[in-house]
Amino acid sequence: MHDGRADLTRRVEYAPGDDSGGFAAGEGVRTPGEVVLLDINDDNSSVHSCSASFPVPNSSHDSNCYGPDLFRCDAAVFSAPSFPSPFRSCQDTVTPIFPGISVELPVLTWGDPAAAKSALLLHGLTSAGAVWWRVASGLAAEGWFVVAPDQRGHGRAPRTISYPLEGFVADALRLRPAPGESWDLVIGHSLGGAVALLAAAGTDEWTRSVLVLDPPLTLGPDSVAPLLAETIAEITDPSASKILDQNPSWHAEDAHQKAEAARLISPFTVERVLGDTSPWDLEPHLDDVRVPVRLLGADPASGSASVLPDQGERLAARHANLSYAFVPGAGHSIHRDSADRVIAEALQAAITGARITSP
Repeated sequence: MHDGRADLTRRVEYAPGDDSGGFAAGEGVRTPGEVVLLDINDDNSSVHSCSASFPVPNSSHDSNCYGPDLFRCDAAVFSAPSFPSPFRSCQDTVTPIFPGISVELPVLTWGDPAAAKSALLLHGLTSAGAVWWRVASGLAAEGWFVVAPDQRGHGRAPRTISYPLEGFVADALRLRPAPGESWDLVIGHSLGGAVALLAAAGTDEWTRSVLVLDPPLTLGPDSVAPLLAETIAEITDPSASKILDQNPSWHAEDAHQKAEAARLISPFTVERVLGDTSPWDLEPHLDDVRVPVRLLGADPASGSASVLPDQGERLAARHANLSYAFVPGAGHSIHRDSADRVIAEALQAAITGARITSP
């Protein structure tokens, strides 16, 4: 099996204007270069340079490529990404990535940016940052600063020509509560949970703890086509009233936000998210996650659970830093079916993370 951290030791030369981005085929590395720091709150931003351990990307790679620049947008900070570990698929292959290719994510915020605790909330496929409204409001009421981005291809975020998991990870790693600071907690639902785990596997300094809600830890080749068909149907002429009829335990605002988010994502994005990385198996990456992980699964009786009890319990037995439970009565959208449970789990996860990571 490949070790993501070991792969970082390999080096290749980077030259500005090199269309390869400084990467040989199959190489997952970072090399010396320069970064440009911009403060986009200032209309007359000055440009500064400093040394860095990763290359400045060539903008020809991606029209939405901001590379390792540092951006401050209102209270949220977009900081230079730590390098994510190479992704291992079910075939145990490594997908080479260009670590500078990331996009600036629009964010929603709740609470005081100066709060003692901070959380980043990552939504799932076909959703958007606003779907976290109940969990974010609950955490803010407990004195937290909460940030929820629209992930690439979703909501008001930039569109790209490809949507591999590594791209989502690179985007997420740029988000920090303040320059050089770690999140106290990152919560991810479904796709967002997969992104959170991969990002935490790539660096120990991004967050102190992770709470993942029914993430698709494995996606086999036979699952892609039916999931694609189901998801495309979901975003075709979405209706809040229909969504609420199908999910009577949801708040009406949940159904409204889900419908609004579904209208903003295209079939192309869905196809590429599922096609650019699948099949996948995220379990090997859990070996590289050093922070506490709380894994919440949907009720297996719901018929919509991505993580079943046998898988969750097996992972908890293997990883000392991981605990698992399923939420009775909750379907795949645990944050909608049981927002209070998610808030309570978040508060506990942050306590656990602070206890374990404090010097």
